[in-house]
Amino acid sequence: MRIGTMIILVVIALFLLLPILSGRAPIPEGIGAREVGLFIGGLLGYWLDTFRTIFSVLG
Repeated sequence: MRIGTMIILVVIALFLLLPILSGRAPIPEGIGAREVGLFIGGLLGYWLDTFRTIFSVLG
């Protein structure tokens, strides 16, 4: 059970940290709608581009 929990935490951390470290998702400075929207939009944009690139290479 502990190994599964650790794997889930690592996956969640990678899901959030990769876009932040690449500069696509700015860390919100407040809880305003604009800051949170830019963060979520950066996350989604990063992962959409990542999956498009992966599928274009595979297909």
